[in-house]
Amino acid sequence: MKRLIINVIFILIVSVGISQNMAYISTEKAIADINYMIKNIEDIHYNPYFKIEKQYFDKSVKATLSTFDRDSIPLKTFIASSMKLSALLSGGHTGLDWQNDKIFPELISYQFLPFTGKLIKDNTVFKVTRSINDKIPVGIELTEINGFSIVELYKECMSFIGGVNTFKNANCERLFPLYLFFTDKLKAPYNIYLTDRTISLKGINVQELNDFLVNGNSIDNYTFEIIDDNIGLISYNSCTDYSAFEVFLSKTFSEIDDKKINKLIIDIRENSGGDSKLNDLLLSYITTKPYRQSSGRFWKVSSQAKVAYKKNNYSKHHGKSFMEYYYNKESGTIIEDFDSELINPIKPSFYFTGKTCVLIGPKTFSSANFLADAVKTYNLSTLIGTSTGELTNDFGELIDFKLPYSGNIVYVSSTYDIGAKGNPKLFEPVYPDINTYNDALQYAIKWIE
Repeated sequence: MKRLIINVIFILIVSVGISQNMAYISTEKAIADINYMIKNIEDIHYNPYFKIEKQYFDKSVKATLSTFDRDSIPLKTFIASSMKLSALLSGGHTGLDWQNDKIFPELISYQFLPFTGKLIKDNTVFKVTRSINDKIPVGIELTEINGFSIVELYKECMSFIGGVNTFKNANCERLFPLYLFFTDKLKAPYNIYLTDRTISLKGINVQELNDFLVNGNSIDNYTFEIIDDNIGLISYNSCTDYSAFEVFLSKTFSEIDDKKINKLIIDIRENSGGDSKLNDLLLSYITTKPYRQSSGRFWKVSSQAKVAYKKNNYSKHHGKSFMEYYYNKESGTIIEDFDSELINPIKPSFYFTGKTCVLIGPKTFSSANFLADAVKTYNLSTLIGTSTGELTNDFGELIDFKLPYSGNIVYVSSTYDIGAKGNPKLFEPVYPDINTYNDALQYAIKWIE
């Protein structure tokens, strides 16, 4: 899973100067880049048309290109259009990266919205979730900005993101002020319409936006705390760094044992993935039941993936013999790699025998989604929260390529990973055992007691 990289904005902007001229791309090159993007996604992705039929996608492409001026278009318009088209072919991993140094001068001169939010009540109401302006408090519901419906603006921003609706909503919340820039519909000052009054805001500059977004999204990979002297809380926010996680778990469960804690909450609501092997480490502390996180995968063979796999030394992770078999296969073919064997956890020191639950939500993604799927399928613990942000069968093994004219990077999945149930035709996220739209942690504390 690609992680938030907004914190590089200001550094890159400074490096390219402060000219406020708008960047353009010729229409001919824009169309060529879009066609190049689509062709490569079709070559690399196992099933790019899993959620939209090709004939309807082609109509969307034709409709998009028909809006382009004959000679040239703003590069910002090209980026927005390409994000929308790639999102139609995405389960959440595949997509065009908006970052392009040619548009950074425009970002410098732009004044951004000083708050963000998300859609609630079946996507009919916009609620502010974070704000750095006292006039717009957290929790307030807004209706319009500069005469535009904020719900419709937010939905357009969600169209830049692939995946299931809950995932799109959660990730749009993180970057909503930035995505608004690409809609090209709003400029400061912002007149915010409430039910009983109108508020005018100046907006914030790109450095203030950078600080706002980074401060709200910077969290540790994993933490442990004790609640009410008798409940352990592990916040497992990233499947990152096997060795560090191994040390963290050993220290954490030693403390749990030492303090006689027999209730444990594991929170993976903010975990967007990484290395699934870390999940096996965690599960070994709370279960001895045999399980699997994944039943196997379909590998799509392509010349692009062969180059990327060799560059990233896939033989180290997937075995030299298998990768040689892959490299010798003809592009366009599919390799089935399935294994029915289950993992049999070995009890570590300080194995936990108490009561557990796992918190999940729309930001539970990729390898974290595998963890939730294994827990649910094999009844390893109790899941509390809302459904995860990804289907249990996941398109993975991300590779990237650069568009020749715009220079934008496109990320695309190259495998189709089948979840714990082993059903390739299953298209649904992981649902909790206990569904709560209120604060899942507070609910879990009451439940586990």
